[in-house]
Amino acid sequence: MSWTYLMLSAAIAGLDEAVKKRIPDPPVKNTGFAMNRMGRHQGFVAVVSVVMTAGCMAELIFGKYADKLGLSLVLGGALSNTYDRVVRKYVVDYLPAGRVYYNLSDVAIFAGFAVLIMKAFSEGELGETWER
Repeated sequence: MSWTYLMLSAAIAGLDEAVKKRIPDPPVKNTGFAMNRMGRHQGFVAVVSVVMTAGCMAELIFGKYADKLGLSLVLGGALSNTYDRVVRKYVVDYLPAGRVYYNLSDVAIFAGFAVLIMKAFSEGELGETWER
């Protein structure tokens, strides 16, 4: 069953990379985390990205309790952005949203976390945490 979700992750990453290859001069070259935070620490950002992506993949493959859909969306976005950080040394952002730019991977990561949060609320996991 995990293979289906891994394929979804690979499709998201592949689609985002295909779009990025068609952009000859990207409007934003993000060297840091979201909105270029810690952009002067590219090595650290790349290591954190690799570790978090590997953890997300391990949880998707071996985890029993994770929401597979939400996690596969997060993983798909993380794979593409991690590839950019390691190979290009920056993430290509091309979707304008006001003064900020995003990419398809960022949208997938956001959507994945939204699914995970909604599932946690619906199962009462977050509510119990706040009551303690």
